[in-house]
Amino acid sequence: MNRQRRCALLVPLLASAVALPPTLAAQATPSAVQTPTAPACQLSPVGGTSSNVNMALTGFRPNQKITIIRIGGRSTNTTVDGQGKFSARNLRDGTYNIKLLSGGHGSISCKDAPAPVSVNITDADVAATKPDTPTVPCNQPTPVTFVGTLTGTGTGDIKIAWVSPDTGKRSERTMKFTEPSTKTAEFVVTAPARSNPTEPRPTVKVQLLVPRQGAETGVSSAVLPVTLVCASGT
Repeated sequence: MNRQRRCALLVPLLASAVALPPTLAAQATPSAVQTPTAPACQLSPVGGTSSNVNMALTGFRPNQKITIIRIGGRSTNTTVDGQGKFSARNLRDGTYNIKLLSGGHGSISCKDAPAPVSVNITDADVAATKPDTPTVPCNQPTPVTFVGTLTGTGTGDIKIAWVSPDTGKRSERTMKFTEPSTKTAEFVVTAPARSNPTEPRPTVKVQLLVPRQGAETGVSSAVLPVTLVCASGT
């Protein structure tokens, strides 16, 4: 009698050991852990005539204590922020190391930031690509499409501006330049319709401007006029 009762008590215990309630099962499953970013220290020039540098630390443990060491100079104890970052400005130029005081061992060497790539645009040309038909109906507005070609050296983002002096349309944008030449995105200007065939043929003008990029001087294309060829009777 006692043996049967003991077996009956063991059955629910075994069942509970095999199948956990959903809430407890979720708690028992380890959550995904994101791999922390490797600590890094980067130095960049202050600019101008100063030889000093700015320091940027990233990828450290939140609130990690560190020592900033300038070889042959002073050392400073500090703490990174809750996102594992730290920045310091206008430091004396030199060789810097970051020593980890908590949550890690060893030291990190500070590296110079990559030098910015200089882009020098030397020429800008403009061409009309549409309309690409022999004639157009000039008694209705006609879109005229232009594209520019920039020539120069270097690789990087530059600013350009399209201007249509007679219509007043203007468009400014940033584009990626890759030496030796790169085409711009299209620029569309609508030529107005004329009311009767005795009026002058519709004309639109555009110019492509490249403002000053850093220390380089700006350039501009010649003003390009496009006069439509009108279909008979329009």
